Amino acid sequence: MMKEKKKHSILKKIIKWTFRTIGILVLIFLVWSLIPLNQTIKPIKPRPDTKYWTMQDGYKIAYTKIEGDTSNTHPVVIFLHGGPGGYIHSEIINQMKEVAHNGYDIYLYDQIGSGLSDRLPKPKDYSFEKHLKDLNEIINTQIKTEKVILIGHSFGGILATHFAANHPDKVEKLILSSPGDLQPYKTNADGTVTDMNKLYPTPAKYQFKKPIEVFEQTEKDFLQPRIVMSMVCAMAFNFKWASDREFDDYTNTMASKFTKGMVADPKNVKPEEGGAGGYSHGFSNYYGNLSDIRSKLKSLNIPTLVLQGQYDQGEYSSVYEYADLLKGEYKFIENAGHIIWWDKPMEYKKSIILFIER
Repeated sequence: MMKEKKKHSILKKIIKWTFRTIGILVLIFLVWSLIPLNQTIKPIKPRPDTKYWTMQDGYKIAYTKIEGDTSNTHPVVIFLHGGPGGYIHSEIINQMKEVAHNGYDIYLYDQIGSGLSDRLPKPKDYSFEKHLKDLNEIINTQIKTEKVILIGHSFGGILATHFAANHPDKVEKLILSSPGDLQPYKTNADGTVTDMNKLYPTPAKYQFKKPIEVFEQTEKDFLQPRIVMSMVCAMAFNFKWASDREFDDYTNTMASKFTKGMVADPKNVKPEEGGAGGYSHGFSNYYGNLSDIRSKLKSLNIPTLVLQGQYDQGEYSSVYEYADLLKGEYKFIENAGHIIWWDKPMEYKKSIILFIER
């Protein structure tokens, strides 16, 4: 009887101290999550040529316009940056200046929630559909043009493709630069995700190489109490635990590390300019009930160019799917990474200019 009581007493102590330990750890985590993050990268500043559109919902979107076509004989070119939560880097503006010299007005804008554009009040105010709606309003109401040439990079490539599928009459040509996986993912008749590598095996003539692995480190950086708490609060309660300034800075810091894996040669990485949008990055790539546009794409007749670097993080099969569905031209660029113009600026510009002038 005494032994049973002793065992019961020991068990109660173990349970009590286990709960106390868990409680102390939770308290430490909560207190730690209250400490604001120190700024590591200076936030982006407006450039002399930065302008703003006031959208119908009242927020402002920052853009740069490069004058090129004074006679208005060519369609307007719109560049859609990657991310989500990316921004217009000064280097891509310099690249597009060369394209504008051929007579094309070019607009480069920071998608809402990133760069110099406004931040929205709630994390879940951001969505893929909202970016599509903004693009449509920019074309119809802000620029007021009937036809555009869309250049979409990475996440911007997904945006450009969905816009073309839903508004084919507004798209003159489509250029997809290292586009992300087409969303939603392709599925089989039984509902399982299609193995794209079987559908589009990599041709032997394309010798892809793996970029530097960087995402393992950035995943570790995510495990900070303030960041974890911010994502939990954003997802569960649609509330910003960390301010936009903090979450943007965290994303900029993360970007300064993972961009080393987006080039063929790390020496070609450009300095981080501080325009990342943290909450936009976290919520713009939730595709929800996005409809599958593959059947629409097959019926389109929009001239399309798809560019992919040898060191791209995306797989050939996922990128080539765009060229196949749109009956477009696929171009493989050696010694270039995901951000092609950092490694091969001349080839990138030349490919775009030749295509739009064709």
